Amino acid sequence: MPNSADSAQVKFQTKIVNWSLDYSSNDSESKITTPILLQDVNGPCPLIAMVNSLLLNYEIQIRNLSLQGKSATGNAKLEGVADFKKVLNTCHKNFGSIELNKVLSQIGDLLLIYKEDKALNVEIDKLLNALPSLHTGLSVNPNLTNGDFAKEDLASVLFDVFELKFKHGWVINQIENENADSWGHDKPTDVVVDNDEYPKEDEYSQLVELVYKLQTFDQIQDFLLTEESAESGQNNLQLANNKALINKWIDLNRTQLTKIGLNRLNYELNEEEFIIFFRNNHFNTLFKKADSEFYLLITDSSFQDKSNLIIWQSFNSISGKDDLFFDGDFLPILDIDQDLPPGASGIDGSDYLLVKQLQEEEDAAMAKEMQQNYNRKAK
Repeated sequence: MPNSADSAQVKFQTKIVNWSLDYSSNDSESKITTPILLQDVNGPCPLIAMVNSLLLNYEIQIRNLSLQGKSATGNAKLEGVADFKKVLNTCHKNFGSIELNKVLSQIGDLLLIYKEDKALNVEIDKLLNALPSLHTGLSVNPNLTNGDFAKEDLASVLFDVFELKFKHGWVINQIENENADSWGHDKPTDVVVDNDEYPKEDEYSQLVELVYKLQTFDQIQDFLLTEESAESGQNNLQLANNKALINKWIDLNRTQLTKIGLNRLNYELNEEEFIIFFRNNHFNTLFKKADSEFYLLITDSSFQDKSNLIIWQSFNSISGKDDLFFDGDFLPILDIDQDLPPGASGIDGSDYLLVKQLQEEEDAAMAKEMQQNYNRKAK
């Protein structure tokens, strides 16, 4: 596994998260204490999401074993994650951070433990050598029909080894047009066709059929790059119409989250389960606490040393406008200035809201840039 001088310079800030699954618990024994990695530079960094999801799922497993009167002794996977947790706790106590190389080394050791129960189609050496890409970024290929990713993606393989689900919510609804109010039935402005030749009533059903045929994001990109034939005017007309339909759907769903996508997450995830969630080129740690109750772990380092009380952000809507911050016990912080005790924060509530607003604007800008790239490539 590469151990370059550059990676030796990289460090992740760390944070100790105190949380509980009991809304009203004041019992210190029910509190869970978990070290997590923070992100201080904008970028995908799937390593942070993977490490945090792995540690938090470990806490759930340990809690469940304890409730059953059982021990993790003899469970190599849980013992391996426990060792990693100790390393993170030590680094946080001494330095407030951990070196990238140390994280990769720990993940490499865990990979050797976890792979024992897996029938891998990829050589273990290749996976070990690929671990640094968890920091620099992984290429992923979302399937827009089911919320999954191509199984051959390196990210899919790595996350599967560590028994972490990898999902997104950018899914087309094959039954109902969720954008009906904004969809309209006019022919695309950049396609010149006779009214009789352009199908108006069956636009959405044609789109669904097309997306289900292409399936993945990469396949859709390839389709948008398809060149028109010099010999077939009718085929060119259909091709242009299909491209326009795809671009329309992408534009109307630029948040990369749909209602059916959220519903699929709710259906496919277990309660009290942490997963890796991908949206707008960001890898996040997502928690399903209960039915239709989702939370994102806040890892933005701008929250560090400002308030350790803000741990989660709700994730229950497409727009995100009604999402709230929550403390470690999943209690909402409705008024940041009022709900945080004096001295708990070195920054006022307006700055927290600014952080949230900037993130939303960044996601929207990224989605808009992606849409513009599609349009340029399709021409």
